[in-house]
Amino acid sequence: FRSRPRATPGAAPCVACATWLGPGPPWVCGRRVAKMPPVIISEEVPYDPNTHDCEPLDLNKPLGGHLWWHSLYWTNFPPLSIFDQQVWAENPDHEVPASLRLLNSDAALAEQYITFGAAREDLCSSRSLPSSAMRLTVECMQYEGVRDTAWDFPLQAYIPRRDNHQPNDLQSRRFGDNGVLHLGLNAEEFSERVSPVEDLDACIHIADKAATENPTWGYFHAVMRIGGWPYRIRRLGTYEGCGLGGRRELETGLCYWDEAQLWDLLEGPVVGSGDTAEGRGNLRKGYKFWASLMELDWLGRKVDEKKLDDPEVPPQKGYVWFTVVDTVPVTVPSTGRKGVKIRLLEEGVVPAWMDLNFLQVFAGSLPLGYMNEMESEGPPEGGVRLYRTPSDDLADHQGRRKVVVKNTHSKLVFDEPMTLQINDFVDLGWAIHDCCYKGATIRVGPTPGTWIGDVGEDEGTVAYKASGPPTLCHGEGPDKVVTCAPKSD
Repeated sequence: FRSRPRATPGAAPCVACATWLGPGPPWVCGRRVAKMPPVIISEEVPYDPNTHDCEPLDLNKPLGGHLWWHSLYWTNFPPLSIFDQQVWAENPDHEVPASLRLLNSDAALAEQYITFGAAREDLCSSRSLPSSAMRLTVECMQYEGVRDTAWDFPLQAYIPRRDNHQPNDLQSRRFGDNGVLHLGLNAEEFSERVSPVEDLDACIHIADKAATENPTWGYFHAVMRIGGWPYRIRRLGTYEGCGLGGRRELETGLCYWDEAQLWDLLEGPVVGSGDTAEGRGNLRKGYKFWASLMELDWLGRKVDEKKLDDPEVPPQKGYVWFTVVDTVPVTVPSTGRKGVKIRLLEEGVVPAWMDLNFLQVFAGSLPLGYMNEMESEGPPEGGVRLYRTPSDDLADHQGRRKVVVKNTHSKLVFDEPMTLQINDFVDLGWAIHDCCYKGATIRVGPTPGTWIGDVGEDEGTVAYKASGPPTLCHGEGPDKVVTCAPKSD
């Protein structure tokens, strides 16, 4: 199961903690009762986990698809307010603890998964922001939003598919995330203005799973935890200890793979049946490594689309460099799994994320503040601004947020992100990415934008693209019924 909050129209600001919350029944956001009801989904697997092993390309493999790709077991995340057991004990009749106790076998969190989006919303709603503003350099960024342009008509689920493949939303593959923009922050500046990168709590381990789950089900990740927040590793390697001009590199998969390959790289080879890092010590201690994260492995388009490998932004700009400190004594506390403690270096980037609903920036689980401004030298030169405009409701002291993306050729104005339809929301993400993906300076602060009377309208070279096929309807006049409309305003 996983809890998946979603942005819904009519969102209102939380006066006590200055964050933006969705409408609905109350729940606890860490400092007050907030309107943030999660979506809880239960999926039962009709197989015995002890005997049902799945091949990587098995079409009927359980726990695959869009939601499972964007979910991890709850112990892989930093402490979240929605899972606070003390709050559960104080509010036993609320729908969240009551529902989760009913669904989990231990009446707590035994089989509980949570999406990255829900975890981001929890942190944005519950973590205190820094009291001062700062500027940081964004070396690179990645966005994977996908517009929804499919025609959703009745009985479409009964259309046969070629070779009886799984529906797109159930396939075991990589999926895009509309709600987040991943950033690679300059590590030297981060050390000067936020916190020394070597002091950040960081480790690498295999993503934890429920004890009742077969490891071949679903997805299988090696994760780099920074402040407890999980980043999925795609590739990692080293140039040290490999001889003159040598190197070692490991590329992880999406489905189950032998984790001994990871420990062989990070700890040193096993030379005997009883040889372990715990017994002989970590042979790679002090070695320098680089890692390419799935959140920062596609930094821009190709220069020439006809070529296989011709990136406009070198993938090395998104590398995280680190040294191995040691194998974690016993296990990683939050998961109970084996792990390797690492120390980040200033030679690479510090991975961060910006939630596009809240427009808050976090480095792992460390809050940096609201995105107020982004400036890019391009080409073309451009920038992003977050504004607050007066609301028609006199009781609303927070105002209504507007995002303005502008370069030398055009200006795009986006309404409150919480109320945007899906395709307009994705357009916002891509507009920010296309303006700043070559590198930018970001200003973050404790307040959500500056006040302004009017931000104006779209200007310059702006082309409008259809967000899907025409409206699907039946009947005429007063009997006309719309069953599918484009997901855009």
